[in-house]
Amino acid sequence: MSPAFSQRIRPGLARVRRALDLLGHPEESFASVVVAGTNGKGSVSAMMESVLRRAGYRTGLYTSPHLVNVRERVTLSGGRVGSSRWRWATERVGDLNRSARLGLTSFEAQTLAAFLVFEKARVDIAVLEVGLGGRWDAVNSVSAPELSVITSIGLDHTEWLGPTVDHIYREKRGVARSGTLLVQNIPTRLRPQSARWAAAQGVPTWTFRREVQLTAVRRFSPERGQLITVQVPGGVKISARVPFWGEHQARNGALAVAGLVQLCRRGWNVSDRAIQEGVAHAHWPGRFQVVRRSPPVVLDGAHNPAAARVLAQAWRSAPWGRTKAVLIFSCLKDKDAAGIARALRPLARRVIVVPVRSDRAQSTDELAKTWEKYCPVLKVKNFALAWRRAREEKKSPVLVAGSLYLAGDAIRFFTNPKGRV
Repeated sequence: MSPAFSQRIRPGLARVRRALDLLGHPEESFASVVVAGTNGKGSVSAMMESVLRRAGYRTGLYTSPHLVNVRERVTLSGGRVGSSRWRWATERVGDLNRSARLGLTSFEAQTLAAFLVFEKARVDIAVLEVGLGGRWDAVNSVSAPELSVITSIGLDHTEWLGPTVDHIYREKRGVARSGTLLVQNIPTRLRPQSARWAAAQGVPTWTFRREVQLTAVRRFSPERGQLITVQVPGGVKISARVPFWGEHQARNGALAVAGLVQLCRRGWNVSDRAIQEGVAHAHWPGRFQVVRRSPPVVLDGAHNPAAARVLAQAWRSAPWGRTKAVLIFSCLKDKDAAGIARALRPLARRVIVVPVRSDRAQSTDELAKTWEKYCPVLKVKNFALAWRRAREEKKSPVLVAGSLYLAGDAIRFFTNPKGRV
């Protein structure tokens, strides 16, 4: 995006709403599903979009952050938006930002560009992943989503969302609308306040482990995923193969299936077969992604303590789960590196810390200090060198974790033979 856009986080919807007025409200040209949550947003969004596409609809998907290329954030019916169309949309937003002196942030501009792309492509329905929080996020500028989803609640972005899970839940439930179903996965202790709030606001809710029941899980392998059976109100029970690994992905699958059942009840033609085939064919890289099998090499963008804990759980449930890994690690300055390290330390025999391509990256000196109390640490300058040192232990699994930027660097490395060492 243009450097004219602010890189700072600036909560509030006034700038985006003013821009939408001037653009003629492209967000009203398509139906939408809004997905918020601390972790799991991308996985749920990817599964829902895949199903809607399998059901025959022209779909849009908007996610963040990207791993390698910014255009990953916007897909049309499963394909990345073309460079010329993305350039047209971003230039239009940039021109408007300058002429109207809107002061848009980079994320706000990307969101508006995505809306323009979806309007021009005449999508039927778009699945929109919230960037941060919910209430003041640019994605939440859509006025009447078909469905809202909260995938999880955990401590992240506390400087913006508040210091407790109560504060964070209040921010994330801002994506809900009166009269429109909210599907949510929240801690048990939040349920009483959630019920009071929902009754007062007229928001119908389906909560995981209450209205949404995961009645069976059969695990296959990290490559093939797991078979889940989900039951929702009305006695509807659907089984589907989630192509992602870990208990958290079984929960994410249940939320996606529940949301899709509700869309069907709202008149969208989504059959059980479309749900089963669409979920099974969903693709979401950088989340327990096995890029090599023997020994296993796993990429996971776990970038907060909650995500690191579910990663550790997923690792332990894998066939190699009792074997400690060489961990290639990085983290951003605004993340809880110490909390992530505490969650991942049982998995690591040694750690290689590496910088990532971001102005927000923590230095390798800081990362080394975080890890040196737990296990041997090595500092290197880039991912290629980290990979070379990791492979010195030829039979050891390798885990790449701590940042989605790092997962992107790894994907870039493994898909570009010229970049290998």
